[in-house]
Amino acid sequence: MGFEFRLQGLLRFRESSERKEELKLAVAIGELKRLKMRLARVREELAAIGDRISNLLARGTTGADLHLLWFEKMLLERREQALAQIVSTALKEVQQQQLRLQEARQKRKVLEELREKQLALFLLAEGRRDQQRLDDTFLMRRFAEESGKGVA
Repeated sequence: MGFEFRLQGLLRFRESSERKEELKLAVAIGELKRLKMRLARVREELAAIGDRISNLLARGTTGADLHLLWFEKMLLERREQALAQIVSTALKEVQQQQLRLQEARQKRKVLEELREKQLALFLLAEGRRDQQRLDDTFLMRRFAEESGKGVA
């Protein structure tokens, strides 16, 4: 008789759930990286506009040129603030997904540990049954030998 874990279906489900949570985490991390790169590009653009404004002020420029650059800078600052908020939200999502993955792993590990304990108990009981059969066989042979000697 072989070992059978009655909760094997549930264990497979838990393993599948854990893999799904890992994939969701990978997607969330990828999205966070993409957003951080966008934010970095906007910040680079802001720095470049700041340099252009400084250069124009040092050389002298028209009020219209300066006004357009300040307006462009203001729009980029708004975009930066919006992206920073989105990055913050994405970071929270990654953290929440990490917690969901951790929970899924714990649930799977509990079942795996239960399976391992049941397997160990099964193997122990099977070993005892094997030993009992060996003992019984030995005793029957010994009894048969003793019975045969007494008759002859």
